Amino acid sequence: MSDDTEILQDWIPGTPNYRTRAYIILGIGLAYTLFVLITTAMFLVVARNKRSGLEKRSVKLIVFQALGCYFVGVDGLVTAALNNWACFGKLWLFNIGFIMSLAAMSARAFHLFVVYRVHELASQLSSKTPGAINASSKSIIQNESEKSIHTDSRLISTVVHKPSRLNSTLYRANPYDRIRLEQRLRKYRRLMRFTTDRMLLLYVGLLLLFIVVLTFVINATDKQFRLRPMNIVCEFMWGFIPALSIIVFYFFLMFPIILWRVWRNNDAYGIRNDLIVCDTVGIVVMIVTLVWVLRLHETQQIWPGLSYIWVYALFIHVSSVLVPLIYAIKHMQRANEGAVSQQIYARHDGLQAPVYTLGVSSRRADFNRMLDSALEYQRFRSFAASCFCSELTSFVEEYQILKSQVLALLDHQTTKVANDSCDSSTAAIMHHEAPLELNRLSQSIVDNILAQDMDYAEDFQRTSATVSILETVRDKYANINPDTLMFPPQLAPKIFGMYREFVDPASITSVNASSLVVRRITERINSNFLHISFFDELKDEVLLMLYSDVYTRFIRKLSNA
Repeated sequence: MSDDTEILQDWIPGTPNYRTRAYIILGIGLAYTLFVLITTAMFLVVARNKRSGLEKRSVKLIVFQALGCYFVGVDGLVTAALNNWACFGKLWLFNIGFIMSLAAMSARAFHLFVVYRVHELASQLSSKTPGAINASSKSIIQNESEKSIHTDSRLISTVVHKPSRLNSTLYRANPYDRIRLEQRLRKYRRLMRFTTDRMLLLYVGLLLLFIVVLTFVINATDKQFRLRPMNIVCEFMWGFIPALSIIVFYFFLMFPIILWRVWRNNDAYGIRNDLIVCDTVGIVVMIVTLVWVLRLHETQQIWPGLSYIWVYALFIHVSSVLVPLIYAIKHMQRANEGAVSQQIYARHDGLQAPVYTLGVSSRRADFNRMLDSALEYQRFRSFAASCFCSELTSFVEEYQILKSQVLALLDHQTTKVANDSCDSSTAAIMHHEAPLELNRLSQSIVDNILAQDMDYAEDFQRTSATVSILETVRDKYANINPDTLMFPPQLAPKIFGMYREFVDPASITSVNASSLVVRRITERINSNFLHISFFDELKDEVLLMLYSDVYTRFIRKLSNA
């Protein structure tokens, strides 16, 4: 406040106007405190449910962000209510609150950006599509991909409409594109080590330590911000400038750059919306506050400009905590009920997609049909990547490849038995007394079969992704005892590779399976017990996770499109 500014006597402490303002803001402050405490507590409780999806939003960082926003909001409300609010308290809440919230927001953005890129690239590089995919469906994919830039479809989707998002089917035609994608995937996977909670909280902690030391220095060098003697007349002087410079850096440089990088991200967890709200509201509030404090001196006595930072805190909390919480609760209800009351149709150049009649009795059947349809699965796989669940679809695809290889080996063994029994009837062959064993195949034969391109399995019989290897063998081969059938040694590297990628808790692509299933598979891998039912339990859990979580979001997105 400048020396020539007239002091408004109606708004000095003790006047009716001052007391009325203080009581109103006190009520707002209490309501705000309850709102923050209740919504944050509910967020933490709901986040413990795996179906909510909140755990993928970096729960610890959101708690830090909410705490920082609360400090900012309290600072703004107390400043508006009390003229004799100590400058010491204003400075500490301003510095700590803003830096904590902005650091946590930027850490969340970095985490979601890297994780989304890993899942997106992994999905593009995946070249295995489960289900009954034959030569005709493969040609449909290629033909439709050429038309997709001219047509619009809600349900049938092949390649995405930009060269950077071409479906992996087309990438296999150009090895250089695939090599480029693999290099990018390796780069982002190396960055994954910096996206752990420990590393991101370390980043936030270092910034907080820096601002705490800086604030102590300001307290020691500027008498208006000292605790003793306490000063209540706070000029907007250099004490706020260091933290304000960091805030300007985030609002005008870091957040716009991050927003530009994540703008095309179609992730299901809304970091782009959070950044837009944070940056837009933050810039507007900062400009209004500066103009209010530096120019509107008399109005500043009636309603302090620093109080508007509460608006910023409220918007960020609603965007980052309340809105995701509401969506998570609704999503869990849909996942539990398993019903959506509408039908979805789609046409693509006169081709009508299967009708989705979504209800309690048909929804799982629709999910199973989707897994076995080449065109529908392509879009679902891309959506799963946006939900950071590409490891689930990748496991299903690898499981289908493993099933195809087992069927190919058994077909060869059955053919060998038939050739060795030329004088026997077909019935005698199918009920051959000696049980077939995959271990009896020679190394060269197995290597030749496994070298076949199993991506689309045009030369081998494929089964639904929902049918296990054990069930398939039991139904197809009457002369084989599946209860004693083991994987051949030649498939052991693939089994161990799938374990390291999808089961080992240390893997960044491990599926979020139950501890019981992980323990059983680990015991089998340690005892080298490679029965053909090795991954069947895990397959069932993965399909359940895809159905109850990702497919529920997928249907909701289609219904809102």
